[in-house]
Amino acid sequence: MLVERKVAALLIMAVVLAACAPPVTAGGDQTKAKMFIQVAEKAREIALEFIERAKAAGKDVSLAASLVEEGSNLLDRARAAYERGDYDSAAADAKSAQEKFREALKASGPETPSIEEQEAKPRLLEAIERARERIGRVREALSSSTEISESLRRQIDSKLSQAEGLLSEAESILRTDVKSASEAAQRMAQAEKLISEAFVALKQASHGPNMHRIEAFLNNLEREISKLGGELEKLAKRGVNVDDLKVLLTNAESLVESARGKASNGDLSGSLSDIQQAREIMQQVRTEMAKRHKP
Repeated sequence: MLVERKVAALLIMAVVLAACAPPVTAGGDQTKAKMFIQVAEKAREIALEFIERAKAAGKDVSLAASLVEEGSNLLDRARAAYERGDYDSAAADAKSAQEKFREALKASGPETPSIEEQEAKPRLLEAIERARERIGRVREALSSSTEISESLRRQIDSKLSQAEGLLSEAESILRTDVKSASEAAQRMAQAEKLISEAFVALKQASHGPNMHRIEAFLNNLEREISKLGGELEKLAKRGVNVDDLKVLLTNAESLVESARGKASNGDLSGSLSDIQQAREIMQQVRTEMAKRHKP
């Protein structure tokens, strides 16, 4: 019975934690991604335990094992995305892994038992309110965004409306006692998935124009660096020692490449920081060139 209780608790924990997590920021929510990965890791552990028990009882576990393998691959992807700082992808892959592990549980053991209503209800009702707050924040961001198409706007709005409907169903289940808390938790999980999909779609739509502007700015910086490099070569031919300035300019080039990489991974804040450092180095080079210039 201990494992069965673990399974039910896991379902409630995954849904509540997902709904109560803070909203994802432009650079991705590291805390939320880490939390989803941890929940997925626990789900995998319990799924494997169920499979071993089913195997010992002579039950066919091929489907469950296949689902665990799919979930493990998604979990590996989530960990890799987390390591490279892509927290949105890490959270999405970790949530998909959780779903695979839950499917494996259903395929290898009995249905998830009910949780005592007095323990599950308050947490789930709070989670429903948090999820509604997230929907409100995404809707607010959607209404203020001027860089997405009407078609995509309708798709995002539709996902949010579906999520609101699922949240209402979950609340009704909890308040009428017609079904179990785990049934409400499943509605919550579906709603959370739709909310996350809506947010990711909105973020990606806004990310394109920002990337275009940053890329254009980086191209300008590269041209300026190339021009400064040519001026340094002219000074060197006139006998001026500019070796240290060439090193500084190389550092500026490295920062530009770093900024481009961070921008492509969605880390706009980190990209802008590298750009600022590169500009400061270039200004330092210009100042030193003026000091060393020989008439």
